[in-house]
Amino acid sequence: MLTFDFLNARYGDSFLVRWGASAKHVMLVDGGPSGVYEASLQSRLSQLPRNIRGIPQIDVVCLSHLDDDHAVGLLALLREMRRARQDGLPAPFAVTRLWFNSVEELVDRHSPGLSASVRPLLDRAARTDAAVGANYAKGWAIRDEAAALGLSGNHPFDGALAEGSERTLDGLRVTVVAPDTSALKELEQQWREAERKANPDVIAAAYKDDKVPNLSSIVLLLRHDGRTALLTGDARGDHILAGLRSGGLLTATAPLHLDLLKLPHHGSNRNVAPDFFDSLHSDHYVVSADGIKYHHPNEDTLQWLVESRSPDDEYVVHLTNHIPHAVDKLTKLRHGHRFKVDVRASTDPVLVIGVGDQP
Repeated sequence: MLTFDFLNARYGDSFLVRWGASAKHVMLVDGGPSGVYEASLQSRLSQLPRNIRGIPQIDVVCLSHLDDDHAVGLLALLREMRRARQDGLPAPFAVTRLWFNSVEELVDRHSPGLSASVRPLLDRAARTDAAVGANYAKGWAIRDEAAALGLSGNHPFDGALAEGSERTLDGLRVTVVAPDTSALKELEQQWREAERKANPDVIAAAYKDDKVPNLSSIVLLLRHDGRTALLTGDARGDHILAGLRSGGLLTATAPLHLDLLKLPHHGSNRNVAPDFFDSLHSDHYVVSADGIKYHHPNEDTLQWLVESRSPDDEYVVHLTNHIPHAVDKLTKLRHGHRFKVDVRASTDPVLVIGVGDQP
C-alpha cells in the first residue's frame, strides 16, 4: 500500500509518501514556502515511526527543485538538524538520504565543464538580479547543509537524478522520469547562449520566467505492490510525457494508468495541455495549491482533466485547500460525470490518500 500525506503547503508543495508494513518507510517530497515547516511540517515529521535511537526516521528527503514554494521548508529542516549537531543536542530527525539536483550538475551531464565556464556570468547575475541571487544562494545553502550532515551525493543514484535512472528502496521502485533529455538540452542551450553572448542577462531572464528551475524539476514514478504514483514537481507536461515514452512506460496505444497523479505546477495551465491528461489516467488526482497568491489550479486545467475521462469513469480530484474558483468549476464539470471531489478540511492538518490494500 502507498499512503500520501499532503500538508497545507499553501501555494507550494510538501507531502509524505509512506509504504511498507505499517507504512514505516517514509519519503518527504518538498517542504513548502516560508512558514510551512514551522506551522505543520515539523509537527507531522515528529509523529513518524522512530528508529532504534528513538528518533523519527525519514528514509528519503527529495527536493524537486529550488523554487521557494518547494525548497524553503526543506532548508529549515536541514538547518534545524545541523544546529542540533553543532550544539551537541539529540537529532530532531534521522534522514538517511537526500535527493536534490543542482542546475550545474545537470548542465554538465552532457557538456562537462560548461557550468564552470558560465559560472562568472552566473555570479554577476546573482549579484545584480534578486531572483537569480535568491535561487543561487538557496542552492548553495542546501548543498552546504547536505554536506555538513553527510547527505551529499544523491545516494543510491550517486549523481544527478535524470531520465532513466532507477533504484529500489525497501520494495519501493523509483524511476526518474524527468529532467528528460529534451529538458537537459534546453538547459544546455540556455547556458551556451549565455556563454556565447558573455551576457549575464541571458541567465537572469531564464530564472525570471522559471525556465531554469522548472526544466530541472525532478519527476518520480513510484511503484510498490502493484500501485503507482507520478510525482511531477513543477515540470512541463510535454517533458513528463517524453520521459515516460523514452522509458517505455507510455505507448501510443493506450493511456498510462496511475493510482495517483500530482498535477504539475499546482494545476497551472502553462505546464500542461489536453494531451497530458489524455495520456495519463489516474484514480486520484491531487492539486496542491490555495488559489490565493496564484490562480492555481486554472479552470482550463480542470476542464482538460475531466474531458480526458469517460463520464462513467470513477476517480477523485483532491484539493489540499478549499479554493472557491476550483470548487465551482469542478461542481459544474460533475454534471453527468461520476468523479468525486475531496477537499482537505480546514481543521485537518493533512490530506491523507491511501491507494491499495494492506498486504
